[in-house]
Amino acid sequence: MQPEPIEGMLESLLARLGLPAPSVSKSLADGWDEMAGAPWSGQTKPLFIREGELVVEAISPALVGMLRYAIGDLMRRLDDQLGEGVVETVRVVGPNQR
Repeated sequence: MQPEPIEGMLESLLARLGLPAPSVSKSLADGWDEMAGAPWSGQTKPLFIREGELVVEAISPALVGMLRYAIGDLMRRLDDQLGEGVVETVRVVGPNQR
């Protein structure tokens, strides 16, 4: 009997916790500005993704409302970059509102 590769066990555990594969989190962290595009680039950062919900922090409370109107465009770009359905919803929060 061969041991199961740790990658498979880790991905299974993360899925049970409602968390994405490590590659998704890495892609979001490393390529956010390019992936998200305007008006998100330089104005926001991804905080975490859980059970398909991506939580994004805006640099100021004033941006939160404006960015909520741009979620549809962001979702299309994320579907293109990460795969359809990886991110099912986006929640925009102001600084320190995690």
